Amino acid sequence: MKSVRTTVSLPSEQHQALQRLADENGLSISWMVRQAVGEFLANNHDFKPITKKNTPGCDGGDMN
Repeated sequence: MKSVRTTVSLPSEQHQALQRLADENGLSISWMVRQAVGEFLANNHDFKPITKKNTPGCDGGDMN
C-alpha cells in the first residue's frame, strides 16, 4: 500500500507524552500515530467530524 505523508500539529504536552512512550517501547511516534489512526478508523465507522455545520462557533479548522 502506498503511503502518503501528512503533518499534524500537537500540543507540546501530547508530543512529549508520545515521545516518552516511544522511547520506553523502542517505537517511533510515526508508528504509534499510524496505529492510533488505524484503530480509530476501525472503531468509528459512524464518526461525524466536527464541522461548522454541526458545531456552533466552529469554522471546521484546527480545534486548538
